[in-house]
Amino acid sequence: MKLNKATECEVILVRLDEQKHPIAYNKAKKELIANGLTAEEADKTLRSGYEMEVFYSEGQGVFLVESEAIESTTIYNPYDGTECEVEEDE
Repeated sequence: MKLNKATECEVILVRLDEQKHPIAYNKAKKELIANGLTAEEADKTLRSGYEMEVFYSEGQGVFLVESEAIESTTIYNPYDGTECEVEEDE
């Protein structure tokens, strides 16, 4: 599977809600605080959301990857574990 080119990326904004997603929200908040933010700054950061790139694996389904991660790590298809190829812009 190939990832979208940088100029063709499709993104959505995902926001964690403290009431609807308490486990993920609190883990993210704890990590932000451990990295030097105050509790108030961490809440503000979480309210701003995560930019996620949208991918479709043919015959398998949709999956999202945090945009920042795509530039810094290898991405694997969560359905079959294969490494996703990076398609370079021309």
